[in-house]
Amino acid sequence: MRIALGITSFIAVVFILFLFEGICFRMVEKYSLMRLESSWGAKNSVDLNKYLKLLPFNHFQSPPIDNSEVEFSIFRAIEEDKYACKIMSFGRPLRDQFIDFIQDSEPNRKSFAIKDVKHIRGLTLPGLKRFPTDEEVAKGWAGRQRDSIEFAHAVFVDLKPFTVSNTVDSRSQYEQRHEDYLLEQGFACLSLPTRSKDILVNDLRILKENFPAVAEKIICRATGREAEILLDACSDHPFLVNMLIVHSPSGFSSVPQVESPPWFFCSVDRTQMEDYVLVDGLLKWMNAVRDTKFIYPSKIGGLMRVRNSYTSQNIDTFHIPILMQCIDFYKKLEEDKARSYALKKSLVNQAKKNVETKRAKIDSEGVDSLGINSIQSELSSLKITSNSTQSFDCKMVREYRDLHFDDPGVAQANNRDLVLKIGLNFEQMNPAVMQEVKQKDPLFFQFYQSLKIIEK
Repeated sequence: MRIALGITSFIAVVFILFLFEGICFRMVEKYSLMRLESSWGAKNSVDLNKYLKLLPFNHFQSPPIDNSEVEFSIFRAIEEDKYACKIMSFGRPLRDQFIDFIQDSEPNRKSFAIKDVKHIRGLTLPGLKRFPTDEEVAKGWAGRQRDSIEFAHAVFVDLKPFTVSNTVDSRSQYEQRHEDYLLEQGFACLSLPTRSKDILVNDLRILKENFPAVAEKIICRATGREAEILLDACSDHPFLVNMLIVHSPSGFSSVPQVESPPWFFCSVDRTQMEDYVLVDGLLKWMNAVRDTKFIYPSKIGGLMRVRNSYTSQNIDTFHIPILMQCIDFYKKLEEDKARSYALKKSLVNQAKKNVETKRAKIDSEGVDSLGINSIQSELSSLKITSNSTQSFDCKMVREYRDLHFDDPGVAQANNRDLVLKIGLNFEQMNPAVMQEVKQKDPLFFQFYQSLKIIEK
């Protein structure tokens, strides 16, 4: 009897602890984030906790892409919706906090500075200030180190149809309170009308040039036709935006073939599930983001939800914890200088194969001297040499070496050859990408342009 009582007491205590832990995870934001970081590690981690992953936590759910039974796009989308709900369970306390903030019947709205730049109007700043670093002074962000600069964790750009007015009165209560919440969290906000890819790219570049400490990271949200424009812009300029939030896009563009595509969260209406081409295209964007060695983007960097009358309100709040994790992730990568702006390794290998094919054609058929010189130039950009040198050192080359640390060919190549190789790969992908690279690493851009002239 005493043994049975002891066993019953032990089971009761375990059940109470389990119930208490579940309540804390559901309602206490600090605890839910602590459990998440204990499971996934730091933001730049590449390995899961080898002990906790034995427990049946939602943190260790495998994405549907690994499930061979899910073959058709419509079924994969449904599985993705279920996966997103489970993997983002840690964000429930933050989403509840956001809902309470929006539904406040008597909101105490704070006053924030609103600035205009050229034709872009209504950029609202959170009012955060700090002293610049030596690097930021060198970039011209501030005149000297003791001059404070205004900054933000990121700028949240809400894309609207070009005919929509950008006044406060024209926005819904949800949009106004959504902006207030992000401002209080240290994000800048902008409602930006757009009508084409080129206009959007130009406007985002204007933001980065005029407010570099505010728009260093950009999160864009769009619906319908504007969502298609956003996808088209990021397909050609993948390093311009850090995260995309698209709802019911009218179309899609090809996935950018880079190693660090922007995070991606999308929702589709139940009626859009019949458009297999659209759903499959959006799934490819998600898979591209999750194809990485880092745990956080591989788990939550690409997510999809299916919208209906029951899930609509839930989806409207779903992006809040994702964008918080996204910005923290990129901040950590910048501290460690671990973000890569290179093409996927498969494209580099394909470029090598193309060069070898042209070379074989020369050997078998023969070409004129001009053709030979062209091929020689292309070959020189891919050649590997054992002479190591410190010249042509730049951020892009260092990141490329870190990314391919296990490749003996890259380890033996000198910086000059890597500059030519990386630059050639970017131009083969899309000439517009070089403009993004120029902003990220001006020194690399100058090296590549000079070496390209010398090679010619």
